[in-house]
Amino acid sequence: MSFLAYSKHFQGVADILLRDPVRYLPFAQLLDGIMSTESELTQAQREMIALYSSRLNHCGYCVDSHSCVLTGLGTDETLVNALADGSTEPVDDNLQRLFAFAGKLTLEPGKVSRTDIDAVRAAGWNDQTIEDVIGVVATFAFLNRLVDGFGIEGTDDHFRQVGGMVSQQGYAPLVQMIRQKADAGRA
Repeated sequence: MSFLAYSKHFQGVADILLRDPVRYLPFAQLLDGIMSTESELTQAQREMIALYSSRLNHCGYCVDSHSCVLTGLGTDETLVNALADGSTEPVDDNLQRLFAFAGKLTLEPGKVSRTDIDAVRAAGWNDQTIEDVIGVVATFAFLNRLVDGFGIEGTDDHFRQVGGMVSQQGYAPLVQMIRQKADAGRA
């Protein structure tokens, strides 16, 4: 189900981005950069933050999508299910401070303070990692609202397909598809 007349057959994010590739190519490139660029955080850790932030934003599509990505990455099912339910309890102590920060940034961005940043630093994380968390939370705030605004729900088959692709290849194939369609439209 989609709310917009022209998107009634859309299954997921790619359908939205491919509908207007010139408009959305920069976002897809940002998404790929945030989730794939060298970081102290692993691909799975960034996906966990995306899942948790999406859960806090009540975006069912992104919760299901990132759960499948994490499953494809071999992440413990108990951890994936907990994050999908909005719990960070099974997250190891080293990551707890990052998740607390990500949660506050998601739910109360205007209340983030130096104290929050200092707490993440005190847990041993550097400023680049803090920026990486900010990037994941900010990127998925946009993506959650885009998907929910369109009314995209996805299907189990769709989530398994997307989860398999992203867990194996990252977001680069999505960028490539959008770039090709944008280039074809300009020609």
